Amino acid sequence: MILLKQNGPYTAKPYAKRCYAIWLVLALLLTLSACSVKLISSYDEKTDNAVTALQQNVEMFFVSVESQAGLPECAYSNHISFYQQSKVAVSSIAVRARAIPDNDITVEQVELLKSSLTMLEQLHQLGCFTPAQVENLRTSFNSSITAILKLELAKRRGS
Repeated sequence: MILLKQNGPYTAKPYAKRCYAIWLVLALLLTLSACSVKLISSYDEKTDNAVTALQQNVEMFFVSVESQAGLPECAYSNHISFYQQSKVAVSSIAVRARAIPDNDITVEQVELLKSSLTMLEQLHQLGCFTPAQVENLRTSFNSSITAILKLELAKRRGS
């Protein structure tokens, strides 16, 4: 700041005050523009691919049990491998999701999917599904999986 002595104490030239204010505002704007707040994790292609693969397996299961309605092949014991593979797939998706910082929403969605899979297994142990039940279950699982995929795809657009 440039100071002049005019009959007493030093005072700043008028243009020096404006110049100082402009530099202060520019410095503040530069500082603010350099800061970014990230509230959610970035897109994860492996999560996207794993969830998509799981959806394909779940759909294959529903197509299978729907075609087996009323037949002995629809029994839970004939589909144990599906439940085992799905549990492993959901568990690995959950572990990966928890390993990514700021990924709480995806973790929560995957945990809900895991819970839905457990309930599906318990229902199947009670007996075979009717085609109407299969349709309702398919809709429910597709909604859960779609929510996870929509979030991942939104992360990719936001990156």
